[in-house]
Amino acid sequence: MSTTTTELFDPAFLRALEGLRVLAKNVPAGGRHAEQRSRARGPGQEFTDVRAYVAGDDFRTVDWHVFLRLDKVFVRLFLQDEDLPVYFLLDQSASMARGPAAGEGAERSLVARRVVAALAYVALAHLDRISVWPFAAAPLRPLPGGSGRAAFQRLLAYLAGLSATGGTGLVEAVRQFCGRRLRRGLCVLVSDGFDPRGPDAVLAALRQVPHRLLLVRPVHAGEERPTHLRGEVRAVDCESGQHVDVAVDEALLDRYEAAYRAFAQQLAEFAERRGGGYLEVRSDAPLVPQVATLFRHGVLTA
Repeated sequence: MSTTTTELFDPAFLRALEGLRVLAKNVPAGGRHAEQRSRARGPGQEFTDVRAYVAGDDFRTVDWHVFLRLDKVFVRLFLQDEDLPVYFLLDQSASMARGPAAGEGAERSLVARRVVAALAYVALAHLDRISVWPFAAAPLRPLPGGSGRAAFQRLLAYLAGLSATGGTGLVEAVRQFCGRRLRRGLCVLVSDGFDPRGPDAVLAALRQVPHRLLLVRPVHAGEERPTHLRGEVRAVDCESGQHVDVAVDEALLDRYEAAYRAFAQQLAEFAERRGGGYLEVRSDAPLVPQVATLFRHGVLTA
């Protein structure tokens, strides 16, 4: 559902983000998603090489020690630090609009948008550049790349205006995203991970992502084993409207739970093999402390 900025991002949530930013400040360059090393040489802090002076070079980069030894003028070269583009792939299909079947918790879409806001806040504080690429049955209107304080306010208004509806096109959205000629960075996929083509198709699409990958799944308490379902049940797909009649007993719940946990494990192992990260965010628990686990010991685990 579409919400106002204040409803989605209340003052308490925004205050908690400041603590997350402070925690993330302890993540060293190279150990987090912010600064990345560029192969380009120019102004910077890490010395790499020298080369002969040519007209127009900054005299402040002249290596006078080399001049005294060789009587030739050389300039010092340094590795440049670049900002890192952070791309958020945000699932806004109808399944993300579902709240918990039993108990407390927000709908997945609200959790997902707050996750994007939290991680974007940290990225922008580290002078990175963010963009959002939402999708449902097809890619939706993206939020172009931005940086700085003003970009965060635009992001909040943009996220508040989104509404989860329609079918799931996760596989196709990832494929289209991979086809764009974007600078290498961090891709954060925030999704329940479901697609009608099945887990294998989802993983195959993710293998094509050329960026570092962080997978975030909003989950409801107990969804891995819906024990409130018993007896003859008609299960209706909230996106396609298709249904199936099933008899729910302990044996069926066992099979369902096994399949659910196997898929989650596949996603986590895939992200780890790619040098990335995987995080399940519970809808019935405070969000910021869960996101903060990505910065354990001052290192982004993604």
